[in-house]
Amino acid sequence: MMKMWRLPLLLLLALPAWAQEWKVDYGRSEVRFTIKQMNVPVDGGFGRFLVKADFEAGKPESGRFMVEVDMSSISTGSEEGDGEARRPAWFDVARHPKARFEARKVRRDGPGRFTLLGDLTLKGKSKPFTAALVLTPQKDGGWLAAGRFILKRNDFDIGGGEWADPSVVANEVDGRFRVMLQP
Repeated sequence: MMKMWRLPLLLLLALPAWAQEWKVDYGRSEVRFTIKQMNVPVDGGFGRFLVKADFEAGKPESGRFMVEVDMSSISTGSEEGDGEARRPAWFDVARHPKARFEARKVRRDGPGRFTLLGDLTLKGKSKPFTAALVLTPQKDGGWLAAGRFILKRNDFDIGGGEWADPSVVANEVDGRFRVMLQP
């Protein structure tokens, strides 16, 4: 007969490891982009965003990742550009203040390399979306989550009117993120 003290131990060993919710060091994190206007690269970013990352350190593909961006925090390098980007032809921030990406699946592509597959909701439209992710362990027990994605602005009706022509403003936006995750 099994001793009673062994049963709880065996039950604990049989349970899957719980994912850890990681804290974000926003002072060392960023969401950036580059878009070409008349074939000239224009860099920008967003100053306010929320990241939720819940994953087991040894098995990130079983985790959950979510990013929500405050679209009014756009920075294009000029006040005029920031104001234009908030208008209805671009992000329509008054009606759609947030963009949200939530990974439905995390695919392991190699050591420390993953693809996030999920849905991006931007300017009132939701579409399937992917982003590359590299997780690099840090000395403090945290992780640097860095990655890249391509956003096709016409998929979300971003940049209408005179800006819709891809020879004026490229359809592809090169997005990058660096998020410092701490235990």
